[in-house]
Amino acid sequence: MMKPVKELLILGCGYVGERLAQQCLQQGISVTATTRNAERATQLTSSGVKAVVAGCPSDLSDSLLASVDAIVDSIPLTRSEQGMSASQARWLPVIALKAARLKWAGYLSTTGVYGDANGNWVDEAYACHPTSTRGSQRLVAEQCWLTSGLPAEVFRIAGIYGPERNIFARLQAGDYKAVAWQPPHYSSRIHVDDIVAAVMAAMQKPRAGRIVNLADDEPLPHADYVTALAQLIGAPAPQLLSEDEGEAQLSAMALEFFRDNKRVSNQLLHAELLPQLKYPSFRDAVADLLC
Repeated sequence: MMKPVKELLILGCGYVGERLAQQCLQQGISVTATTRNAERATQLTSSGVKAVVAGCPSDLSDSLLASVDAIVDSIPLTRSEQGMSASQARWLPVIALKAARLKWAGYLSTTGVYGDANGNWVDEAYACHPTSTRGSQRLVAEQCWLTSGLPAEVFRIAGIYGPERNIFARLQAGDYKAVAWQPPHYSSRIHVDDIVAAVMAAMQKPRAGRIVNLADDEPLPHADYVTALAQLIGAPAPQLLSEDEGEAQLSAMALEFFRDNKRVSNQLLHAELLPQLKYPSFRDAVADLLC
């Protein structure tokens, strides 16, 4: 076990990063976070985070990079006229040379790197065959970290939900639509609190090169998930579409997310980081999210 982390740098401090930062601050870890937005930087600063406005991690000062002993990379893919791409290929070699004190790094990836598994279980040894540009470029970013020479590990995260990031309002509006794929297409989810807990545990029990799926204990077809969730919160039942209807009525992004069919195994997560999740299923989180 390495010495406790004292200085954490969060690259691209968004929804997960902000909650990770607050947990770290509560445990006495100093947190610096990057953002591309000055207003966002002010918000982060007011919560105790040392915010830095930076267009690219390679723009960070040498002194900052030399002072941190842990990094979490939560930078989204770069969008351009050419499509989406992983920016890590450009800036990671630069900061790798300057992060002299770094003991641990974590990259927040996605289970989308696996692609379609025809409903089978996928663990970390499953061969990745991403079916989207998003998944392909996330896999590029993973490899950038794993081959960087830094003590890095990768977290492949399922669909994220939590406070201020859930579909309650959309379900309650009464016009939610989901595709009833045939055969059913399975997907997985995880609450943001369990993501944060897993990353915190990995910082305390690091293993360079490790890849860990972050998903809860209940993979479920999306149509079944939203139907059950609507019942739990007293919302109208969602409209279930055929595949042809879904193609005609839903966005390409929505279809891309749910087209792949896989059940994400979290056995390694339980074995090495979190024996018990705070929210093993979305059903366990509903009461807290309604508060």
